[in-house]
Amino acid sequence: MKLFKISLFIFLSVLLNGQARESVLLNEITIEGNTFTNDNIILFTSGLKEGNEIQADDFSKVVKRLWDLGIFSDVQVLFKDESETGISIIIKVEENPALGKAVFKGNKKIKDRQFKEKMTFQRGMRIKPYLLSNSIRKIKDMYAEDGYLLAEVTASLTQPSEELIKIAGRETRTQDIIFKIKENKKVKIRKINFSGNKKFSDRKLRRKGFKETKKQAWYFFWRSYLDKDKYKEDLDNLRKFYVDRGFRDFTILSDTIIYAENKRGMELKLDLFEGPQYKYRNFSWDGNSLYETAILRRALNINKGSVFSQSDFEEALYQKVQGLYMDRGYIYSQIEPRFTPVGDDSLDIHFSITENHQVNVRNINIFGNDKTRENVIRRELRIYPGDIFNRTLLERSARDLFILNYFGNIVPNVVPVDEDEIDLEITVEEKSSDKASASVGFTGIYGMTGGGSVEFNNFRGLGQILSLSAQVGTRFSVYGTEPAKYQSFSFRFTDPMFRDSPNRIGFSLFYRFQGRATQYYLPLDMVIRGGSLEWGRRWRWPDDYFRGYWVLQIMRRDYEGTQEELDSYSGGLDKTLGVSLTQVINRDSRDRAEFPTRGSMANWTATLSGGPLGGNEDFQKHVLKLDWYTPTFWKFVLLSSLKVGVIKPFSSSGNDQSIIPFAEKFYMGGNGVQYGTMLRGYPENSIGPISSSGRTVGGKTMLKYSTEFRFPFSDNPVVYGMLFAEAGNVWEDNSLMESLTTIRRNTISFKRTAGIGIRFFMPMIGMLGFDMGYGFDDISGDGKPQGWEYTIIFGSGQ
Repeated sequence: MKLFKISLFIFLSVLLNGQARESVLLNEITIEGNTFTNDNIILFTSGLKEGNEIQADDFSKVVKRLWDLGIFSDVQVLFKDESETGISIIIKVEENPALGKAVFKGNKKIKDRQFKEKMTFQRGMRIKPYLLSNSIRKIKDMYAEDGYLLAEVTASLTQPSEELIKIAGRETRTQDIIFKIKENKKVKIRKINFSGNKKFSDRKLRRKGFKETKKQAWYFFWRSYLDKDKYKEDLDNLRKFYVDRGFRDFTILSDTIIYAENKRGMELKLDLFEGPQYKYRNFSWDGNSLYETAILRRALNINKGSVFSQSDFEEALYQKVQGLYMDRGYIYSQIEPRFTPVGDDSLDIHFSITENHQVNVRNINIFGNDKTRENVIRRELRIYPGDIFNRTLLERSARDLFILNYFGNIVPNVVPVDEDEIDLEITVEEKSSDKASASVGFTGIYGMTGGGSVEFNNFRGLGQILSLSAQVGTRFSVYGTEPAKYQSFSFRFTDPMFRDSPNRIGFSLFYRFQGRATQYYLPLDMVIRGGSLEWGRRWRWPDDYFRGYWVLQIMRRDYEGTQEELDSYSGGLDKTLGVSLTQVINRDSRDRAEFPTRGSMANWTATLSGGPLGGNEDFQKHVLKLDWYTPTFWKFVLLSSLKVGVIKPFSSSGNDQSIIPFAEKFYMGGNGVQYGTMLRGYPENSIGPISSSGRTVGGKTMLKYSTEFRFPFSDNPVVYGMLFAEAGNVWEDNSLMESLTTIRRNTISFKRTAGIGIRFFMPMIGMLGFDMGYGFDDISGDGKPQGWEYTIIFGSGQ
């Protein structure tokens, strides 16, 4: 690169003539050396103007401004002439050459097109001095990503060509850039070794610290080669591993790459200093007036003598202790820990607290809700304008909005207004909550079953639910047999917060025809007609996660079959009338609707039919379902689920016209369509008491336990896979106490299954799932395990 030159003769001559002045008049400016750059551009950029007064330091500023344009390789300001009135100067520039083309030689593994896309070469662009070195670095990085760590790259410029191109309306000659590449061989990581490590083995450090950088073994042929960015992340992981185990003084003294003689392999060698493993000794506090020291110690929840962990300490201090202040509006509070090593391996920690003052919420602004009306969002908030700020309530508000399942993302933000007030901004990202869903299944034995429906979960943006269903059986079977007929029509409307109050209202109308001998083990043709009214309310006790609602339903069932079939399954009746009252109590503390990572969900459904309500369907039915979500490592979540149910006659009047409808009893197997309980690995509704004809007739006691280990593939849309194991069964009993006794007595008779599955949550479709389960027990009587069964689920599994 040429040196910049500024002629100092201008002011030397002034001084020699005895005209020592702080400024001088600029009479004339001459531009030289520019071929394609317009004179006016140079003058405008220089900031100089004929007839203006100039000072000595103005000339260095001229050079810097013109150099910053990036189009000149040399800039000089030269003295030209002097008169009694002032001076004349020359701005002399040398322009960077224009690029003709970039030529790559020796590259086989990476194509020219890939290089040009990465470096965005353009014909006619100015070749700046640093362009060659930057391009060489980028080419080497591209090779390094593919494992060619020893690639050699040089670059040179050709002499100006005879070809002329127009730039800014002027013709100029171009130069080509020639890249010469020697790719050499890929370099695999053969070894990762450590020195200085006494507390942990090399193997453990490789496993715990190096998440991405792995040594290349023949059975891990898919592993990538050394990625420098990921390697830096792994060095940070290694530091975190040590510091979280008490080694605060841990240092990586050096990390060296040693190449094998054949240049095909490499060894990473790290020299470590572990230092002592620190334990907590004493804690002290000052500056706390709002909370007593004992309360802060309990919130910190770190015991003396425990091994120091940086991650646990920061979570305890900033989430739990400072969270106490944040929950009372002291958002500007500060807690500064000061560590004092004592002896060889102990720490005294002193917390200096600056509480500052409380702040109030002035306004709550909501952004991003194009469809959902603002009142639907605001009624879910637990914090309001005028309240003292509370972080826990803000986090709970975000959680409650997530559970609505109207939004793909929710970002709360605190905006300071002044010392005493803040604004809250809640930005939501809406997603399609309306869906065309269905309870449709597919098994290896029975093929497709079910139908479809359309459900608006955020009707008119008011948070209302409107469901229109017109389902027809697919009448499709992979075995060529024609399934029985199935038709269903329904209309349902629910407003979960009527007029923005905690009251829930709703109603429904429905019609369903189900033919006998279907995959669902219906022994009779059955027509169902009815409707329902419901009312519910959000509760504050036992806590505000509870909800409850009650449904009054009237339903008539018409049966068609032989008298023997009617005697066996409907008490000899060809029609029944059911008047029932159902109570649903639900507690939902999940953090998400589609892929919960923590929390639980409990649902108790109790139905009373007949008796003083009228009708001849006489029973009481109780179903309890419990789900627990436990985060494990990374984003993996463990789901544990228990479902138990019992049904018995509501009264003992001995009325021959009172029955328990067979459709209300418990069935299990497959995906549980229409009224059963899902147990993957077995055919639809095949688990339970069997009649003399070999049909599943339904039981009065049901118990099922399942566990799923879920791992996410995508957050938007939500896609996750799972490993599952389940066990369950259905029994025939006559009383509640006998049912509970039978559950204990028949635990070993559970039908067991395990397998894998995947779930997709798609707009306008809802949940789509595929499961492959292996049934370990015999249900056919041939003494063999049920084996593999395949199930497709649309809608929600039961």
